[in-house]
Amino acid sequence: MRRCTRHAFHVAPLSQRACPAGAWRSRDFSSSGATARSLRRSLRAPPKPGRPSRAVGRSSSLNAVFKVLSTHCEPYYTMPWSTSPQTTAAASALALEVDGQRYLVTNAHAVHHASLLELQKPSDDLKCLARVICQGPDCDLALLELVEQVPDFWANVEPLSLSEDICHLNDRVRVCGFPVGGENISITEGIVSRVEMQPYRHGLGSLLAIQIDAAINPGNSGGPALDAQGRCVGVAFQSLQDADNIGYLIPAEVLRHFLSGYRRCGGYAGFGHHGFAWQPLDNRALREAVLRENGTNNGDIPGGVLVKRIEPTSPASELLRERDVLLSIAGRSISTGGTVHFRRGERIAFPYVTSQKCPHDTVECEVLRDSKVHQWHLKLGWPSPLVPMHPLQPPAYLIFGGLVFVPLSEPYLRSEWGELFEERAPVCLAEPWLRNIPRFEEEEVVVLSCVFASALTAGLTHFVNRRLHRCNGEQVRNLLHLASLLDAATASTIWFELDDDDVIALPTELARATTRLVLETHLIPAERSLPALEEQGRNGCEHEAAVKLSKFMSVFGLVLSQLSYHGIGITSTQNQFAGTVKPWPSLRFCDLLQCWTCARHLFHSLGDDDWSLV
Repeated sequence: MRRCTRHAFHVAPLSQRACPAGAWRSRDFSSSGATARSLRRSLRAPPKPGRPSRAVGRSSSLNAVFKVLSTHCEPYYTMPWSTSPQTTAAASALALEVDGQRYLVTNAHAVHHASLLELQKPSDDLKCLARVICQGPDCDLALLELVEQVPDFWANVEPLSLSEDICHLNDRVRVCGFPVGGENISITEGIVSRVEMQPYRHGLGSLLAIQIDAAINPGNSGGPALDAQGRCVGVAFQSLQDADNIGYLIPAEVLRHFLSGYRRCGGYAGFGHHGFAWQPLDNRALREAVLRENGTNNGDIPGGVLVKRIEPTSPASELLRERDVLLSIAGRSISTGGTVHFRRGERIAFPYVTSQKCPHDTVECEVLRDSKVHQWHLKLGWPSPLVPMHPLQPPAYLIFGGLVFVPLSEPYLRSEWGELFEERAPVCLAEPWLRNIPRFEEEEVVVLSCVFASALTAGLTHFVNRRLHRCNGEQVRNLLHLASLLDAATASTIWFELDDDDVIALPTELARATTRLVLETHLIPAERSLPALEEQGRNGCEHEAAVKLSKFMSVFGLVLSQLSYHGIGITSTQNQFAGTVKPWPSLRFCDLLQCWTCARHLFHSLGDDDWSLV
């Protein structure tokens, strides 16, 4: 079950909402029994003449905080060929300088499905158009860039620097941003209350997070948290509902991991996922039984956790087995509660170790199996949920004979049943979301969303939000597989088998004719939308291939540019490479093949440190 957290960005309709009565009323201290003396003590005295305030010397850091004005146009997943009404939102962003490079950083949820982005400096009313160049949904971070270079945009802007250390408990931090309640920049101050792994509301799993007691309100999303030296120690991103003064920061360590991955591969590199579920062995009877099953005594093994379930599509499925005991990871001993040493006097859940690495990296681990302690290298992967939180865009759908099929996703569940979908959705759709582990690659839960009324579907319109299991007796793997089964169908009747053993049978040719009629009646532009099963920041193998192809084309363009510098070019305009070179009159096609071969040799000879020269 998900924690009840909320994003700290302000969403408002196109017409500004009126402020409720009493919203700006100050707190009544008399009801709490506070005396006038305690009230005077709670007020900070103004600085004496000739003695500047502490914040005056740090005002330059506020120039690196921007206001993000966005217009969102989210798909309407109930009818995926259309969109929801657009909404406006306000958030914050910050300018960072890391390793000599300048970045504009904000939260991913603040720019998700944004059709228009504008950046505004705190000292200027000028708004500049921006666009997203990289999103990390798991860490809720995004990178922005200006659509057009504005000469005065970076004037008087001093990018912040990232803190090298993780905040300690009781450290004071200041949160800067543009929360609801005013137009100017706002600063709240608090202390670090907790540092541990926390679930990210915009992502799939848990990453390191900093809990603070400073106020984080809607509009603070993407704003920096500064330490006493004015360094960025984190980015505000969410708060805990139904609780007082519990807000969360994305630590500088997570932000640095996100930026280093972007520099390395030009996109989102992700965070390492171990690929199995585990259970603590705190119970003495359970621990003794597990160790006895593995042929060891309780005193021989001081710690460890039980591997209870392995994701079949993860690299861990090739190494681990159920009932294995994981003893250590990356040289850190795992306690029976599943924690490892973090800092002096502090421990943290062991997935923190794998989150510091990237997918396809390996980590050393010690595993107890069959009375032997094995030392293996576990390959990390990408999270691959059965019900995705961020499905491919545009949303997929398929209409056949008036039957509307969609892949199950978390946005679809929210669109149908709201935030409490896990309580309101039918069991056949809530259970896959709770399990959320695919049995094989590219598995999807295909849902019969609704049935459009027609002469063919009379008596079938009550089939709403039902899970499809088989088509013509064959198990449906995903929506693309269903489309191929329908296209290849030659029988006179097509059978659909749903949950609860319900079936639907449609005449093949009549259903195809009814499809065209349904599209015309309901003004639907196409009978299907099937985004290619391409990389969406999840498939690391295909992502690496795309990165290699991009690097190779860079080398090939470099070779051609050198030839053009010496007056050699492509003869035929049919062999142009868009965005690489312009056609010149003297290079033959056989010379082009030689250039390709030369680029291949140069590509394989370059090391990782040489790509900055390309």
